[in-house]
Amino acid sequence: MAKKASFRLFVIGASSGGHSAVKAALANIPADINAAFLVVIHSGYNTISNFVKHLSGRTSLKVVQASHNLEIEAGTVYISIPDKHLVVQDGVMLLSYGPRENLFRPSIDALFRSAAVTYKNQCMGILLSGRLNDGTAGLEAIKDCGGLTMIQNPETAEFEEMPLFAQQHMVIDFIVNVEDISAVIDEISMDDLPPEKEAPVHLIRENAIATNLKSDVIATESLGDRVPLSCPECKGVLWEMKNSNIVRYRCHIGHSYTEEALVESKDNGLEEALWIALRTLEEKRMLLLKIISDYKKRNLSQLVLSYENKLEEVLRHINQIRKVMQLEKQ
Repeated sequence: MAKKASFRLFVIGASSGGHSAVKAALANIPADINAAFLVVIHSGYNTISNFVKHLSGRTSLKVVQASHNLEIEAGTVYISIPDKHLVVQDGVMLLSYGPRENLFRPSIDALFRSAAVTYKNQCMGILLSGRLNDGTAGLEAIKDCGGLTMIQNPETAEFEEMPLFAQQHMVIDFIVNVEDISAVIDEISMDDLPPEKEAPVHLIRENAIATNLKSDVIATESLGDRVPLSCPECKGVLWEMKNSNIVRYRCHIGHSYTEEALVESKDNGLEEALWIALRTLEEKRMLLLKIISDYKKRNLSQLVLSYENKLEEVLRHINQIRKVMQLEKQ
């Protein structure tokens, strides 16, 4: 009698180009597979329910939208919802309004890390098409806990950045074209589990912060070293994380960034600051024009001249900011 395959948890992350990649990856999975699939896709608020319907018509697996405290069952695909982290704990999924990671909620890293700590060698992380680099730290966590890792072949991915970043920063177990992923998943689900590993303490601690179970300075200091940088979201101090081949930063609230995501966030913050400055100067220009008009009516020529000089200075600043913002957009 054949040995029953051990239960597996496949966690899948994708961003740009991810909807079509997920559909292709799960197209030919048998319905009786002894495995469950949790999927995080960076997407808008109005896309999830439609995607559940579309995916249901492309796979034999049951496809449902993730919900809080829902038990994880074999033969089922669970799709994340917008603005909530999807994480796992003790055989159930949790929806957490925890801090954003790499500018996203839901975050692929948050799902992968929680799955790594909970399921260890029963877990496999799969990173598909997408921009930036959410997911690599999560794959690293899965590897450190005894699980397996797979990426979509960057050379054939619609958007190569996410899988390519993972390939460049760690050893990946499987690099597969998206149309072949179903067959590889089916084979892996029938193989013996990899050797067991204990989850490293630093991953357990970071997982607690990310799932909003623990958030304090002392916990964060145990995971990294303070750096002279501030968190773009909460303006708190950042720590550079230890025990990783990927340079990452985290604040004590729990916001987390790779170097590339931190630069992207700083760029967004700079653009926002420029818009605020431009709006303030435009408002000042309108006030100056009103004052000049009032003084002209009262024949106060000296005051008119003074405020016209101030107006020229404001207009010069407005033009300078507009030039900078046009350069930023190029």
